[in-house]
Amino acid sequence: MPSTPQNHQPRRGRTPPYGSYNNNPRDVYSNSNAGRRPQQSDPMVDISSYSNRRRTANARQTAAAHQRRVAPPSRHTQEAQVRYHDGFDFDDRATPVSRQRAVQPSPVYGGRGGSGVRRKKHHALRNILCVLLALLIALFAWITAIFSAMDRTHNKVDQSTYARTPEHAPTWSIKSSPWITNILLLGIDQDPDNTHRSDTMILFSIDRQHMKLKMTSFLRDTYVEIPNHGRQKLNAAFAFGGPAMAMQTLENNYRIKIDQYMAVNFDTFATILNEFGGIDVTLNEGLCKEFNANLGTHFTPGKRTLKGVQALYYTRIRNYGNDYGRAQRQREVIGQLIKKMATVGPVKLNSILKKIMPMIWTNIPAAKLSAICMLNMPVVFFKQKTQQIPQDGTFDGKDLDGVGWVEVADMEKNCTLLRQFLFEDSSHS
Repeated sequence: MPSTPQNHQPRRGRTPPYGSYNNNPRDVYSNSNAGRRPQQSDPMVDISSYSNRRRTANARQTAAAHQRRVAPPSRHTQEAQVRYHDGFDFDDRATPVSRQRAVQPSPVYGGRGGSGVRRKKHHALRNILCVLLALLIALFAWITAIFSAMDRTHNKVDQSTYARTPEHAPTWSIKSSPWITNILLLGIDQDPDNTHRSDTMILFSIDRQHMKLKMTSFLRDTYVEIPNHGRQKLNAAFAFGGPAMAMQTLENNYRIKIDQYMAVNFDTFATILNEFGGIDVTLNEGLCKEFNANLGTHFTPGKRTLKGVQALYYTRIRNYGNDYGRAQRQREVIGQLIKKMATVGPVKLNSILKKIMPMIWTNIPAAKLSAICMLNMPVVFFKQKTQQIPQDGTFDGKDLDGVGWVEVADMEKNCTLLRQFLFEDSSHS
């Protein structure tokens, strides 16, 4: 029977040569019947199924890309997880990685949106604050070093040992305020027998609540009770017990808190006035007569700049104006010194302070005094107010045996006036 392509069958047990079926070994899916490999009943690859899946996946990706171009998803709708790989997952559900999103810095850390500018401003402000803090620390250290040279050897007694309520003083509680800093300024006069008396007593009060600088002169001849010594002139308290007794005598009799002081000898005070260029005063005819008679000057009424001995004499004249005019001039001179210290340059101020600090007595620690000065720097701009205690009309002048001329004051009335002046409150609590 002739061999035809339809009925041709290879011999059983023999495999025909590979080339006998088709010259192209890869063309296994050719539609040609010649040399066709026998079809198996169960094919290895379902071509139609694979092609359909590829087309479906491509269609989904194309639609997703189009949707992203038309309406970019908001930040809240983006996937929470970023897949850091290329291509597709095997299950064809992964989307391509947005590298721009992956590498773009967050606006909070200096990216787009203006937060970087805010961060730079924050850094600049922090640097400025650090510089200011460093300057304040340096200033505090410099002031503390200067104040450490002050004499702190004259107040060895605890003033609380002298605390008591005098018989002629009100029984009110001792009044104080966190808004007010009281420092007693003492001008010391030395007698020929080397006895020191507080010839000048001025309570220097810094009132931060009312932004006022207040100075109260206590007249030296006031008749008060001194602890352990009965009733004496006020200026004798320093001679009996030094600064501690002087402060406690004022506190006992006038019922206000005084536990800080600064004292200076009058000879030293003349040096201090001279270092700051003297004082500017207006002399009337009465003062000119005192100067010309006691210092050999030839002053005429008018404005003068006094230095050294002349400046000191201006604060100590007693024959003109008695104790009242004298106390008023002392407060005037201290007010001028405060203003001059604020206007002197830092180099000159440093030189002056180094000279005069060892001449000043105090019981205030150097660091605390530095803090007081720095916290109260605006004091030079405060309004200055002055008064004297006892006030006019609240005392009687008497000449007592063994004591001399004294001012016997109405203590309750003067305590009330002092509280009104210092605390702007006359309550007795």
